[in-house]
Amino acid sequence: MVGFSYPVLVADIGGTNCRLSLVEHASAGHQPLARIATGSQATPEAALEAVLTTLAQRPRSAVLAVAGPLEGRNAQLTNANWHFDGPQLGRALGLEQGLLVNDFEAQAAALAVLAETDLTTLVTGEPEAGGTRLVLGPGTGFGAAALVRRGTRGVLVPTECGHIGIGPEDAAEEKIWPALTAGLPRVTVEGLLSGDGLVRFHRAVASESGMLEADVSAADVTTLALDGDPAALMAVVCFWRLLARVAGDLALAFKATGGVYIGGGIVPRLLPLADRATIHAVFCGKPPMEDLAARFALHVVTARDSAEQGLAAIAAAPERFGLDDPARLWFA
Repeated sequence: MVGFSYPVLVADIGGTNCRLSLVEHASAGHQPLARIATGSQATPEAALEAVLTTLAQRPRSAVLAVAGPLEGRNAQLTNANWHFDGPQLGRALGLEQGLLVNDFEAQAAALAVLAETDLTTLVTGEPEAGGTRLVLGPGTGFGAAALVRRGTRGVLVPTECGHIGIGPEDAAEEKIWPALTAGLPRVTVEGLLSGDGLVRFHRAVASESGMLEADVSAADVTTLALDGDPAALMAVVCFWRLLARVAGDLALAFKATGGVYIGGGIVPRLLPLADRATIHAVFCGKPPMEDLAARFALHVVTARDSAEQGLAAIAAAPERFGLDDPARLWFA
């Protein structure tokens, strides 16, 4: 059995921000250390060291969630230029051991420990206690991973679902599709269901409606929509509808009878604008598989620290998630 030496540094490293926390012992919660901008230093080693050097007690191990594909002990951020070499990073930071995971592996691990108060249910469904659970979500990019039960163990299944191609499904989507996808070399889930995608929806709606397009960020679109701005509000409605469609499609792909969970930082802010009837209809409307789709539950993860909760759970018992593989762990 693998046991990490405490204290353990846990970090959720996305394309835009990194959130660092420290776990002092196996039964302790994570204590936030810092939130820094991804790319604030030339290398992740330099960025992490700038935080660790301020601590009275340095971590002995690390479990790092990286928003990009992994190759053994190496990872590359998809939407930023940081590269991670686990053993090299461990030596640079003076760590005894460590583990790199995909950012949505951390989110999937969190599904084993999140409280009901960390969730908002959009579609009740008929979830199975031991069924596969799927977490997905838009952020700087779009991620997805599954938590599959195998007896008493779980297996985390990271994916690159954000890079699946996508097209319009009905007349409403066909109407805005040319404006929505203009300039994209390839139309993918991530291209539309991400922060940049929300801006694209706003631009497309404004263009189709003949309104003057404002130069806005994804956060601006959310704020404008919550304030009742017509173009922003319609953009969010369209965004929700496509997200429900993709969530239902991926639920079928994974047969996620344990439930589907939407994570990330964008969607919780959009919850007040969620049309639950439409979301339910689109999420479950999967002919000829309506009976199966009706069993899928859909939740939004509202806990801001879900990745850190998942990382702390992995550090406490990596074998619980099938992450005690020597090919992935690294040691000093």
